[in-house]
Amino acid sequence: MHIIAADEDRRSVLVVEDDDELGQAIGLCVEEAGYEVAGVAQSVDAALAALRGRPVDAALLDISLRGELVFAVADALAERGVPFVFVTAQPASAIPELHRHRPLVPKPYYDAALCAALASVLAPTPSR
Repeated sequence: MHIIAADEDRRSVLVVEDDDELGQAIGLCVEEAGYEVAGVAQSVDAALAALRGRPVDAALLDISLRGELVFAVADALAERGVPFVFVTAQPASAIPELHRHRPLVPKPYYDAALCAALASVLAPTPSR
């Protein structure tokens, strides 16, 4: 997992993606949208460790991480009240009913769609 130093003025986003190149591309999209990449986790364990390590404002989740399903991470985020977006090639029917109301950006994705979904879960907040 890659961790980037915190920037106090920007909202932080955890990227959970098992493909290294795609994780980096998603991270660039996050940064270009004005958010901080809190980390790129390539497994459920790495994502849960990242959540224990520091708070995040949102997350982008691939559903299948080398065959491991990401829903334990989705549950942990939901318990903390952290919004998230699924970014996946899986159909919406693969998502447990508990999380089907969450935004889903299908792969392959367009940066604009990813940024719009992220903005939809990160409501504007006053300056910190």
